[in-house]
Amino acid sequence: MTVCPNCTSEKTRRGGTIIWFIYVALIGLAIPAVLLLHLNAAIVAGVMVAAVVVAHLAIQERVCVDCGHQWRPD
Repeated sequence: MTVCPNCTSEKTRRGGTIIWFIYVALIGLAIPAVLLLHLNAAIVAGVMVAAVVVAHLAIQERVCVDCGHQWRPD
């Protein structure tokens, strides 16, 4: 179990500002891809989900639910 280095709480989740930036960037790319380039929305959504999973596994940023502190575990 990962504990917060700031407040020693055990309530931590994956996420952080980098992950949210990736979410927003993917949405910003998906909308024009579907509406302007007429790509299949299901395929675009599948690529987005795969990109989010890879981002969570690669970045490994954690957020404390209690105090909001963000960090990358060693």
